[in-house]
Amino acid sequence: MTERNNAAEDRTIVARDRVIDWLRFELHRAVHVERRFTVKEIGERSGVSVRRLTSYISSNCSEQREAMLSAALSIAVVLGTDTINRMLALVGYGGATPLDEADEKQPMQVVAGVMAPLNVIVQAAANNRWDPDEKDPVREAADLIITHVLPLSSHGDAV
Repeated sequence: MTERNNAAEDRTIVARDRVIDWLRFELHRAVHVERRFTVKEIGERSGVSVRRLTSYISSNCSEQREAMLSAALSIAVVLGTDTINRMLALVGYGGATPLDEADEKQPMQVVAGVMAPLNVIVQAAANNRWDPDEKDPVREAADLIITHVLPLSSHGDAV
């Protein structure tokens, strides 16, 4: 991936590049990996134009655009609770649940929630080193694990 050329220095808590990469990954997963949606369906459901979605999912740095908060939130709602939780993990917060959902997960739900992302990390560590192409999936898996276990920790009270 080539370096993005930003005119102004980014001093925000969550870097612009990290937001762009997160949304691109989420859209790529939903459309190309899991095949749950087409770009057109996400556009129709979220109210974000297909043209804009295409710029969010592009791997060409010169075509990539950072989503406005309203667009990113709308897309996350369409993609589901896991995407919203990964968005919150991006800024260092634990999991969220819809208002009509039970407040507290049962212990086995927490354990089940960490098994799949833990498996991603185990598979990546199988050769006893981290390959560069495993960085994003491992980071996402770690964020998911944190999302599930943070409410159990002493830090969970602050969230």
